[in-house]
Amino acid sequence: MTLEMPSPFGHALAGLAIAFAAEPATAASRRRWAPGLSDFALWAIVAAVWPDLDLIYPPWHRTWTHSIGATALVMIIAAAVTGKVTGRIQWRWAWMLGAAHASHMVADWLGTDRFLPIGIEAFWPFSDRFVLSGWNWFPPVERRLAHESALAVNAWAFAYEAMTLGTIAAAAWWLTRRRRSRVRTSSPGVRPTPSAAAGDRGGTSDRQSPRAARSESPGTHPGR
Repeated sequence: MTLEMPSPFGHALAGLAIAFAAEPATAASRRRWAPGLSDFALWAIVAAVWPDLDLIYPPWHRTWTHSIGATALVMIIAAAVTGKVTGRIQWRWAWMLGAAHASHMVADWLGTDRFLPIGIEAFWPFSDRFVLSGWNWFPPVERRLAHESALAVNAWAFAYEAMTLGTIAAAAWWLTRRRRSRVRTSSPGVRPTPSAAAGDRGGTSDRQSPRAARSESPGTHPGR
């Protein structure tokens, strides 16, 4: 079964790009699962990849799991869970996970389907119509791993996805790091580190305390 749809690798990159773009500038303190991979990014990857779990039950493939109805369901669950855990709905999480899921639909819509019904049931539950862009942006993915062409076909698909979706994810990551750097340097609570010249021999600042300044004033100087 050779399909011109993004692989799970490509969908994961799309979800990662959404997470990097949506992650707050102060998210550096979040739990880290790997360098550059926070819990925010991890859940975005899950939301972007999970629609293809419907392959376990082929009659469902590219039906309701690839729809705006499923996107809304993801957002409702995210809102309910964050509200329960934190006591307040975390809308950034809800919108980010919804966008990550929707990225799966968009990527598949930009692919090519050669098997009926063609496309994805994007507008469920309002319509059972299957839609496809016809632009054929993604190379084929061979799901029959034992097939003689699987290695070459999938290697090219992964390389193409890395060049396109990977570039978008890298750009989002760079912009997020730049945004965090600006927040750190502009924060009113961040004070510049004194230079070596600003310290006295004891390693303290050469700024006088109010008491020392008063003791050396002309009116209070000893002997005057």
